[in-house]
Amino acid sequence: MLAERITILYRRSRITFIFLAIMIVYFIIMTLNGGTTDVNTLIRYGAFSPYLVKFYGEYYRFVTSIFIHIGIMHIFFNGYALYIFGPQIERLLGPKKFLLFFLLTGVGGNLATFIFNFDSISAGASGSLFGILGAFLYLVHRHRDMVTPGGRRQIFSLITINLILTLVVPSISTTAHLGGLAMGYLLSYVFIK
Repeated sequence: MLAERITILYRRSRITFIFLAIMIVYFIIMTLNGGTTDVNTLIRYGAFSPYLVKFYGEYYRFVTSIFIHIGIMHIFFNGYALYIFGPQIERLLGPKKFLLFFLLTGVGGNLATFIFNFDSISAGASGSLFGILGAFLYLVHRHRDMVTPGGRRQIFSLITINLILTLVVPSISTTAHLGGLAMGYLLSYVFIK
C-alpha cells in the first residue's frame, strides 16, 4: 500500500524526486571526499562564490550550488521542504516548467547574493524553495479561488516563519532567500498566469 502511494506520488512529481536524488547523491559524494562543511570541499564541488564567478568566470556555480548542502541539518530541512512543497507546484506547472522554475528561482537567489552579499560562500536549494513559496504567494494574491482560506493562512504563516528564521539565524543567506522569493513570485506571472 505504501509502495503504491509512493509510486503514484513519484509519477506525478518526477522532477521533485530527481532533484532530491541529485541533492542526496551530491551530499554523499561530498561527505566522502572532504565533508560538506569544509570550505575547500564546498568550493571544489561548486558552492556559490561571487568572487569566483566575477573574477574567474565560473558561472556554473549559479546552478551547481543549488544542489550542495552544508551539513546534515541543511540537507534534511531543504530536502524535507522540497518533498512537501515541490510536488504541489510541480503538479500545477507540469514537469518541464517546474524544472525550469526551480532552477531559475535558485539562480535568482544566487544573483541576489552576487549583487548584495559579494563576500560570501553559499550553497543550498533555499533560493529555489523560497521560489516555491513565492509561487504560493502568487496563487494567494492572483488566484484566490485556487487556495482555501485555511490554505491562505498556512501559506502566510509559513512565509512569515521562514522570513523570521532568515533574518534571525546568522548562517542563513538572507539574500538567497529573499531573491528566490521575489523571483518565484515574479516568474509565476509567466509560468502560472
